[in-house]
Amino acid sequence: MALNSDCRVKISDDHMSATLYLTPPPPGESYTVQEVADHLRHNGVNYGIMFSALEEMVRGNEFYKDVVVAKGTEAVHGINGYYEFFFEQDSKKTKRPLIRSDGSVDYQSMSVIESVRKGDKLVTYHPAVEGSHGMDVTGREFRAHPAKELPTLHGTGFEVSYDGLTYFAAIEGKVEYDNYKLFVRDVYEFKGDLDQIVGKIDFRGDVIVHGNVGSGTMIRASKSITVEGSVEAALLVADGDIILKKGMQGGKKARVVCGGNVYANFIEFTEVEAKGNVEANIILNCRVNAGKDIVVSGKKGAIVGGSVYCVGVVRTTILGNSVGVRTRAAVGTSSDMERRNHLLRVKCDSTKESLAKTMLEIQTFQTSVLASESSEVRDAKMKQLQRRKERDERLLAHVEKELKKIEEMLAIAREAKVSVSATAYSASVIRIDDQETELKSDEQNVEFFRDVMSNGISRRDAG
Repeated sequence: MALNSDCRVKISDDHMSATLYLTPPPPGESYTVQEVADHLRHNGVNYGIMFSALEEMVRGNEFYKDVVVAKGTEAVHGINGYYEFFFEQDSKKTKRPLIRSDGSVDYQSMSVIESVRKGDKLVTYHPAVEGSHGMDVTGREFRAHPAKELPTLHGTGFEVSYDGLTYFAAIEGKVEYDNYKLFVRDVYEFKGDLDQIVGKIDFRGDVIVHGNVGSGTMIRASKSITVEGSVEAALLVADGDIILKKGMQGGKKARVVCGGNVYANFIEFTEVEAKGNVEANIILNCRVNAGKDIVVSGKKGAIVGGSVYCVGVVRTTILGNSVGVRTRAAVGTSSDMERRNHLLRVKCDSTKESLAKTMLEIQTFQTSVLASESSEVRDAKMKQLQRRKERDERLLAHVEKELKKIEEMLAIAREAKVSVSATAYSASVIRIDDQETELKSDEQNVEFFRDVMSNGISRRDAG
């Protein structure tokens, strides 16, 4: 029998469910499940009909109330494959030290090395999980987002599990990752104190010394150097960063040279040359030369005695001391930098002229016809011109690279300044570019900068 006209079907606004309001059949008659289901379909419910609910309504005589009788299915979107890393995967990310409550810097917390042991799990790949389509109660389908797999990792120094999902270190060393390329590279770790008995470490990679570095020793690394203990009168040379977690007492015989940044708890009686920044809590009686900035941190951070020079900004809490120790802070361009810039520009122009001349000779030679010359002679001349062209191209590329570096440094120098947040003591010497001034009295919270209008050194609050 057909359902009573008072029986109502209501579909939700999102079409994901439907309810049925059922009124009793005429006396002596009853509904069947099939009749109720047909009534639902007649009213647009074509999917997700809950026959158990219909049977309960018919047999249990659940009249005069709305009962959920159909439910749609949500689409389950696929999950893309992804890698789970068990190390810091951004090998280019700058490692920064912790800042203590007094504003000083905890250089012992630093490390530029992400070291692993042989057999360590490096990466696990989680394969993509396919999704499933959904459908509302009217029968309208919802398409699931497809799942995508990621490329496999390539590189060296690791092994892959049988199922191809897990990567393990094949050697002990430094792990690096960039754009689906995984490498475990050798790192030299010296477990004890480096003394004159060992004398020297020369390693193409990163070097970590877990103990102290004594006087008369040398460490050379093609990447970074990290010393966990204290350093005495040693020579440290690295193409990357140098981190001295307990500082350096150089005894006027130590030297630090690096192509990156120098980080140290303190530096005393040491010569420091860095292409990047030099950062410490105290610099005492040193000669420091930095390609970018010099930063001395903390409430008691001080540069006392010696001389410091950088292209950009010298930033310190205290400069000099109350007994008038002569302390020199210089920033900006140097005569060597300006001279180097001029020479490189001249070299660049002359190389371009030579290259243009060679290219013209090659073009002329290729279009000329010299019947008196044999093919062997012509080939020899062409090879000679090609070699000259390749030589000029290599030289030009090198000169332009060096010139770009100089120009970047000159750009940094345009913002050069010396900033002292507490006290700049008398007898301190400030030099900016070719201008110099000696402080006749103590000055507080002061910033020294080059005043273009007066062509001298001016002051303002350090802020």
